[in-house]
Amino acid sequence: MPERWVDSGVAGLRAEVCQVQSTRQEFALLFGTQAGASAKLERRILVSPLLAKQLAAALAGALGDPNASPAGTTQSAATDADAPRAARPMLAQVRALNVGFGFEKSFKLSAQSLLDERVILGVRTALADPLALLKICREIGMPQAQLAQFEARLPESNTVGFGFEGNARGGGFKVYLEFWDRLRARIQQDPGNVEPALLFLGFKWDARGAKDGILARYTCYPRLSVKGILRRLAALYGDDSPSAAAAREIIALAQARIARDDSFVYVEAEEEGNPRRSFDLNLYKAGLRVADLQLPLSRLCESYSISKAQFESLLKECAARPFGHLSGGLGREGEDFLTVYYEIEGL
Repeated sequence: MPERWVDSGVAGLRAEVCQVQSTRQEFALLFGTQAGASAKLERRILVSPLLAKQLAAALAGALGDPNASPAGTTQSAATDADAPRAARPMLAQVRALNVGFGFEKSFKLSAQSLLDERVILGVRTALADPLALLKICREIGMPQAQLAQFEARLPESNTVGFGFEGNARGGGFKVYLEFWDRLRARIQQDPGNVEPALLFLGFKWDARGAKDGILARYTCYPRLSVKGILRRLAALYGDDSPSAAAAREIIALAQARIARDDSFVYVEAEEEGNPRRSFDLNLYKAGLRVADLQLPLSRLCESYSISKAQFESLLKECAARPFGHLSGGLGREGEDFLTVYYEIEGL
């Protein structure tokens, strides 16, 4: 097996379904994504019987390696060094669940500000004890009123995300409930129903302690085309802004990596009691790396008066990481911002 690959921008695919077909001469590996009640074929890879045997042996070896951490195992390749110091107790509590978890980091750009002490740890609710998830919420200080809301909605969710964001004031914790399975089931039952639907609830509070937190609602616009996404962004921003321009450039980079009739999951967020209005785009399927965003992000840093040296130092740390989500818009204090999420470990 080659140790080095020549990668001239080959698009990545996060497959949701797969199938193996065979003849006497070759094997066909079919990979696709869920499309309503059926599956959409994204890649068909033909291999010889010899290569198929090598692939089977390599997969068996990787899955049987106690030092490896394929998706779904309880071992994580992430270390304490991957998390901000203030988030390490939370990381230890998630590890103690003894289920596999995803690990995303991010950095947030705004005028004269670059914040990179940001993590989200994702846990599938079907794999974890609900009481243990509630215990983590209590131990990281979730306000009592939010605990009651979280507990009431937890049975409907398929994923819980435990997050931390550091800042000059000490930072804050965030816990997200995701309802993707519910939305997917609705679309499978009625593919023509593209009405917006709640995809996430976000519970957010100050790390220093607060009686009340902030509730964020994330609304998904199902099966929206890339043109439709750009129209939503134009309406969201109103007047043009630095983050809107950068978002359009990054969307163009991602669109070039997918099929012409394909698109991305688009979400808009609002928070109670403040003017925040923002978007989130899941761009994992484009197979981009953070390094691929260097040009639009460099221009954005210049617009935001962020030090070139500061940005380049951050980029060195995460350039090779898979780029996942992009969010931006107006923050809770009315500030223009853009946030880049990237993967440390997949869920």
